[in-house]
Parts: sequence; C-alpha cells; structure tokens
Amino acid sequence: MSDSELPSPLKGDNHSIFIRSGSSKLVILFSAINMKENQFNFWQLGREIDENIIFVNDPSNQWYLNGIPSLGTSLDQTIFCLRKWIDYLGIKDVYSVGTSMGGHAAIHYGIELNANILSFPAETILGEQHSRSIKHLEKDIVKKDFLLEKIAHFNKTIYMIIGESTPKDLINASYIRKFENVKIHSLLGVDHYVPSVISRSSKLYTLLTSFVSDGLIEKDLFSNLGNFNIYDDELFSDLTESYHNFESDNLDKCIACAEKVLVKFPAFESALYMIGDSYLQKEEYQLAMDYLARAIMIAPNNADYLFKYSHTLRMLGDKKTSLHLLDILIQKFPNYAKAYYARGNMQVEEGNESAALESFKLAFSLNSKNEKFENRYLKLLNKI
Repeated sequence: MSDSELPSPLKGDNHSIFIRSGSSKLVILFSAINMKENQFNFWQLGREIDENIIFVNDPSNQWYLNGIPSLGTSLDQTIFCLRKWIDYLGIKDVYSVGTSMGGHAAIHYGIELNANILSFPAETILGEQHSRSIKHLEKDIVKKDFLLEKIAHFNKTIYMIIGESTPKDLINASYIRKFENVKIHSLLGVDHYVPSVISRSSKLYTLLTSFVSDGLIEKDLFSNLGNFNIYDDELFSDLTESYHNFESDNLDKCIACAEKVLVKFPAFESALYMIGDSYLQKEEYQLAMDYLARAIMIAPNNADYLFKYSHTLRMLGDKKTSLHLLDILIQKFPNYAKAYYARGNMQVEEGNESAALESFKLAFSLNSKNEKFENRYLKLLNKI
C-alpha cells in the first residue's frame, strides 16, 4: 500500500507509525524535550507492544502546542490527522503516553482523542517560574493553565506517575490531585526521569503492556510507592515556597520553608536535599553533609544527591572518599557529565594530569555545549 492511500506517510521527521494487523488499539507515545528529528522516547519498548503504535516528537520544544509538523502544520490539523488514522485503522481504544513535555502532550492530545492517558512527570500549568517550559515556549503561545479546564471536563481516568526526588514534579502534580478523574502515584527515590528508572528495574514493559491491556495502572507493581496522596495543601504551599526560594538563591528562606515540610514528614527527600544543598552553598559543610546523608538514605541511587554529597566531603577535606564516591557515581550513571568534571579537578589536585585530561574529555563529550567543560579540557590539553 502506497503512502498516498494512507492518512499520512508512515514515517516523517516527527513521527513513525507501526501498523499491527488485527489490532483495534492505537498507542501514541509522546517524546520529551530536546529530541532530534527521527528520534523518539520509548522507541525500543514501544515497538515490542503488539498494537498499532505512533511515535511522535516536537524538536521545537513547544510542548506540541503547534502540532506535530510531519502530521499537521497546526495543532488542529495534527489532531485531525490522528483522528483520520483512528478511523482508517478501525481503532476502538486509544492510549496516550508521554513524559515531561511529552507527558503534558499525552494529557492534552489524549483528552482531544478521548484516549486512556498515562503521563509521567509533566507540567500541568505551563510557563511557571523556574519551569522547563518557560525556558522554551514562545511568549503567550497559550493560556498557561488551559489544561486544568480540559481535565476537569474529561470523563476518563488520567494516570500520572511521578518521582518524589524532584520538587517541581510534585508541585505540578499537586495542581491536578483533587480532580476525581486523576490518579497519581509517587515513587520514593525517583527523580524526573521516571520511565528510565522504571526501565532499569525491568518493569517499564510490564507497566506499558498492562496499561494498554486494560487501561489501568496497578500500583502493586511498585515496591517504593511514596506518600503523595496524603500530602495536604499546607505541605504543598511550604514545598512550593521552599523550591522557588531555592531556585532564586534565597537560601535561608528555602531552609526555613523546607524545615516546615520536615516537621510533618521527616523523610521528605526533596526537602532534605534542598536544605543540604543550601547549606553546601552557604559553606556550612557539616550541616550540608548531615542533610544530604539523610536524603541519600531514602534515595541511594539519586545521582544529584550523591554528587553533592561527594562535593561536601571534598570541602570537608575527605578527598579520598569524595573521589571514591565519584567513581561509584560514574559506574552507576556513566552519562553524568558533572561527575567526570569534578573527578578531573580532583585528579589535577593530585598531580595526575593525564587522568584528569581523560575525565575532562569525557565530561565535554557528554555535554559539548558546556563552555566550562570545554575550556577546562582545552586548557589542560594545550598544557600537556
């Protein structure tokens, strides 16, 4: 069958479609920010799902508000094209899945297509202070909270799975937690990249196939369920104020607000981390170590927590343990560029410039847009 007989070509810069004979289900998988053309999240696992699949991305990082270029030149045209695919394939059930920017789109497009919706961490109000979207969205492209009204009038359950390590994700989820058609599960020790963490535990395929099978999310799949659904308005208010002060470098105010959170939940990991990092920036290293250690006890595999703890140890003079922790961090998270850079600096201090050069090279290769990484690498390269 030629592409001219289809609602759209099977492949384009921003989409890839897999048709499964005999399937009456369609799964649309929305990618996160900074994906290149012909690059998609969920690519490996998505192709293993034995249903009709559409992968999509938005390299413009406009939260899919302008549509998906290779499917339509606007949002309305893209929705129209997807509906044509639904009719063409004889689809009875649509499933919309995404994370981060793609999570917002999974909810937005899912509502428009009357889909079963699974969103991982996502902004439910766009363009907020210190958000990802405010850094990318065209000015005044959309009413910031338009999604809330759509959710309120949607007649299906929307599932969201978030991590408790990222305060902004908790805050975003709090905006929709009181809708009766929204079910939110939080996971302890998990950051913004929830699908990746679930994938490392070999549960992402089970999660997705189960969701596509019956449109439900079984929370029994997770052994690290958090406490999101018992947090109250006061806690979210304190968390929000703490987070905004943290991002604005108002460290004393951040600490004071985060301590209020800890009064109710002493093991609230993101509050512990913000306090620990604030004390680190204030050069109160012993206090920083105490709070960061408590955060790591709850989230031992959080790269940011481990990195800050390593830096604190270095500032306290325990360079051997700090360097050892960086090596462990690199083993666990080989793409964590900051760890290579920090290791390189410590190797320079030890006089091991050849090893440092390799560390700086790896840091720069992982994040070639970081001028600090580039300058440090080139300076040492020219010296050697």
